[in-house]
Amino acid sequence: MNRGRVANVWVTVAVSGLGGSLAGCASPGADGFHESEPGARIDAAIEASRKMDPSAVPELIEMLDSDDPAARLVAINALGRLTGETHGYDHAAPEDERREAVARWQGWYRAYSSSGARPEGAPSGASGRPGAAGSTR
Repeated sequence: MNRGRVANVWVTVAVSGLGGSLAGCASPGADGFHESEPGARIDAAIEASRKMDPSAVPELIEMLDSDDPAARLVAINALGRLTGETHGYDHAAPEDERREAVARWQGWYRAYSSSGARPEGAPSGASGRPGAAGSTR
């Protein structure tokens, strides 16, 4: 089993386990991304992925630069679910490789947000916004 598949399995298990704990709590929402507690940021990313909330994409891209490998893993899996993209990002890669991939993500998002059009490779729903699709690795 390759490392990417193992990571996806781990996140699926983690998200499934957290689902019950999140159900009894108020939704972390977008504000959770700006909490000082790492767990709150991870919860916000999981919730954004669950809700298929494309407005969380900028915060998820920011999370890719986290010092916390778990936060990076959850962020890239949420981005993959929301956009169908990875831009070659690997949460466990050396820092210089991660930074290059983050720069690709930032460029992709600038192209998307400034034009209002769907960037090449991005899946589209009825509105043309990022949605679920297969990942480009």
